Amino acid sequence: MKGAFFFLAALGCYLSSAQEPKRCIVPSQFQARIAQLDYARNEVNRIAFFYDAVNKREVVYDELSEFTPGRRFYKYIILANEKVEYKIDLKTNNCTKAPVRPWRDIGIPPNATFVNEYTLGGPGENVILQEWSDSVPLRRNARLFISFTLNNCYLTNEDVLAGGANITDSVSSRFYDLVEGIENPTVFVVPSSCLKTTHVQREPFTLWP
Repeated sequence: MKGAFFFLAALGCYLSSAQEPKRCIVPSQFQARIAQLDYARNEVNRIAFFYDAVNKREVVYDELSEFTPGRRFYKYIILANEKVEYKIDLKTNNCTKAPVRPWRDIGIPPNATFVNEYTLGGPGENVILQEWSDSVPLRRNARLFISFTLNNCYLTNEDVLAGGANITDSVSSRFYDLVEGIENPTVFVVPSSCLKTTHVQREPFTLWP
């Protein structure tokens, strides 16, 4: 009986550990393009994104498009160590300064629950993804679903349900053209117009992520 008990206990521990895979670690520096669907605003945004967790800084900017005449496009430089953010109008170069928002390392949240492992694509051209969410315990009242590649832990999808289960308040982001490292570090250089700006906002800018 003792042998059976220890066997069942060991089997239970194995099954418990097998249910949730090991959490991968996202590269500390990478750049990507993002297709973002904002259902609340009925907008599709194309974004260039640069992430540097080593120096706690990010750059997010709208990719200019001829299909949205009259729309204003911006570049955001987030410098957490300097406790400042800048918003730059890409057409006029006017710059607004704001206090930095809290830094968030990109990765699997500590309270996330493993949802699924699946293959994206078809035979000969596929990649394995792992999906996590903040649902507890079984996808009820979930507000975040996030997916990463299995081998290198690249972020591929992020779905944020800002209004709980109300899909009309959600934002879906799809990451593509990912590159590990920062190809052009000058993207983080703050323009002189920002260093001299008198336009100051009291609250951090609202933007992805």
